[in-house]
Amino acid sequence: MRFFLIFILLFLSSVQVFSQAVPDSLRFNFGKQGGQQPSTYVLTGKIMDKDSGEPIEGVGLHVDGFYGGVNTDRFGTYYLTLTPGFHRVTFRHLAKVPVFTEVTLYDNGVVNLEMVDKNYELDGVVVLSEEPDRNVRNPITGITKLTTRELQAIPAFLGEADIFKGLQLLPGVSSVGEGTSGINVRGAKTDQNLLLMDEAIVLSSNHALGFLSAFNTDVTETFTLYKGNLPASFGGRAGSALNIQMRPGSDEDWKGQIGLGTSNGKLVLEGPIKKEKASLIFGGRISNANWLLGQARDFDIKNSKLNFYDGYFGVAWNISPGHDIEARTLLTGDYFKFSNEFGYDWSNRVSSLNYRGILGENWSIRGIFADGDFTNSFFDPEGLDAAEVRNGMRYQQGKVTLTWANQNLALSSGLEGVAYSGKDEELRPFSSDSNINPEKIGKEQGLELGVFTSLEWDFSEKTGLVAGLRYSNYRQLGPDTVYLYNEIGPISEDRIIGEEVFGKGTIQSYSGFEPRLSVRHNLANNTSVKGSYARLYQYIQSVSNTFGPTPIDLWQLSTRYIPPQQSDNFSLGFFRNSIENKWEFSVDGFFRTTQNQVEYRDFAQVFLNNHLETEVVLGEGKAYGVEFLIKKNLGVVTGWIAYTYSRSFFRSSGQFEETQINRGEWFPSNYDKPHEVNFIFSRKMYPRGLFNLSVNYATGRPVSAVNASYVINSLVIPEYSDRNQYRIPDYFRVDVSYTLEKVFSKKGDSLNFSIYNLLGRRNAYSVFWQKDGDSRQLRPYRLAILGSIFPSITYSIQFGGGEDE
Repeated sequence: MRFFLIFILLFLSSVQVFSQAVPDSLRFNFGKQGGQQPSTYVLTGKIMDKDSGEPIEGVGLHVDGFYGGVNTDRFGTYYLTLTPGFHRVTFRHLAKVPVFTEVTLYDNGVVNLEMVDKNYELDGVVVLSEEPDRNVRNPITGITKLTTRELQAIPAFLGEADIFKGLQLLPGVSSVGEGTSGINVRGAKTDQNLLLMDEAIVLSSNHALGFLSAFNTDVTETFTLYKGNLPASFGGRAGSALNIQMRPGSDEDWKGQIGLGTSNGKLVLEGPIKKEKASLIFGGRISNANWLLGQARDFDIKNSKLNFYDGYFGVAWNISPGHDIEARTLLTGDYFKFSNEFGYDWSNRVSSLNYRGILGENWSIRGIFADGDFTNSFFDPEGLDAAEVRNGMRYQQGKVTLTWANQNLALSSGLEGVAYSGKDEELRPFSSDSNINPEKIGKEQGLELGVFTSLEWDFSEKTGLVAGLRYSNYRQLGPDTVYLYNEIGPISEDRIIGEEVFGKGTIQSYSGFEPRLSVRHNLANNTSVKGSYARLYQYIQSVSNTFGPTPIDLWQLSTRYIPPQQSDNFSLGFFRNSIENKWEFSVDGFFRTTQNQVEYRDFAQVFLNNHLETEVVLGEGKAYGVEFLIKKNLGVVTGWIAYTYSRSFFRSSGQFEETQINRGEWFPSNYDKPHEVNFIFSRKMYPRGLFNLSVNYATGRPVSAVNASYVINSLVIPEYSDRNQYRIPDYFRVDVSYTLEKVFSKKGDSLNFSIYNLLGRRNAYSVFWQKDGDSRQLRPYRLAILGSIFPSITYSIQFGGGEDE
């Protein structure tokens, strides 16, 4: 600890001044003048970062002094239509030195360029992947975009940059608490978030009980979160959508990175299969955290195990100019055992094949096919009742989108289909000494289809809109057996009066229109107001009888008795930037309602239940709130302060007492946290250092408490309150980190020091009740998952990629 603080103080005083000259124009000639020629030619190519070799997104092309609305995509690729003859083409990016070219075009041409960082005497640079005023001019409200570089500037648990931890520091995003998986966006349940890897569906995304993401940020590029108004091309969830874009491998040189940290070791390797034509990238991580558990004084923790791994493999192939194919596979797995008490084991695989093509000057097409396989289990490892329960989900996804676009208008239409097949739930002995008899229960199958169309139109300099319509249809498919219930009274096990057996075909179907609309109006060049509305349907949900989501929650398809969720989302926001876009200010309010939301009954039997509808309660949800953000984008010091006021409630809609919670009255959801404040501070320490600080405060989540207890025949009987009528203590955490680059290698290495929970605060994960010694009364006890300081050191080094500097 003392060494860490001295290290920071030494580098706080280091400063270096850089300067950079503007290069001369580069000249390119394609073809020869003469004969009959077409009216236009295509100029294409890729723009790369000279130092890192990575593609640069958002480079603007200025032809003969005018910006033509053309930018490089996330692969650094551009397509420009020009008339024959001589043109001056300038490539500009906020954080890069401009590149000036002179192009003489009498044939289609390819110009590949490298750009270098601008260097400032006093100001640092934040690399933006889009226009700096995009937050003001984008018609869609409630959209958040982060880059990998921005994530790496946030202190993280065990020194590992993490997508979900980074998103939770932004307004409107939270979680139930440490040790739970998933995120809650604007008062929505975790299963109401659509998680995508380049538009391929991902069902599980966490390591180590939610402390780390299963996405390695070394192989990711950008993360776009839609917090309420989803594009019409996205469907299947009632809350939000997070699309994680993976980066392609370098098609110029073979290079890689090796890292070793407190929690894991990792490797990244990438390079060209054929230069400027095809490339591959591999990234893998494996945990080494068990030595930390071995340092604990508590016997149970010392006797626990935590293992995880993830691997990503991607191949990108440029078939011809304007036509690309990418193949990807993400493989993750976890194993956790708490002493000899219980454990979890889960794995996930997502494979996808993506195609993108330019069909003409204004036409493009995208297609994707994905296959997913998710398996999880929980187990009791000791005793004669040692057993394991295993379940999961298999699915295939297909999607195609056709787009026509010019400078002010874009039209898109497409089709999407997802086939779900629930894996049989199995109970089996955990060891040869177990007396458990094996048991198997079949799960449902379903098919979800969607047709969508959308319009993005800037019909004036000040006003633009995004309008879309999606029609979704879901069918529960056989073969399956459906129970029949007595129509008098609630659905319960003791009211089963028969069953209906179905062969292949449709058992139950649901469908609906999902309109989407978002409008932006600029009050000034740097100020806008936005409003939006979106209706969303959800045909698959996660069912759990715990207060927080876990990796082994059961994915349940819609059935005859469990209809799809339907949500209506509204938002209205005010956005303003400073004149030079160094500062962002925003206020964004939201309101959402949900129908057919699933909750569990008291003491529900969720697993190994072939009539799950008897254990769940349907109802309606509502959430509302307002988000405030002040963010500094440029300068030696960057960061933001975010405040969110958010409420989330649920009310059961059953007419019978057995299907009601809290007598059918509104009560706070498990994830209702009214106040949350996040402060992020990042300071560039010249020449090669970066200091980061984050502060997080949140209201404690709701819990059900013991109001009183009674003793009957020496047995203590607790009397619980209404559900979620009390709250655990408020949450407060401070993290710091310091990163030093090019420590031992000029080619590129980094050393990261971080401290998670700097103040060692014992933030409550939950509160439970137990007997206090010989007392006959139950007393509350606070359970803290991370109740101490967690320091970490991570070192990574790059290799390959050309000569050393």
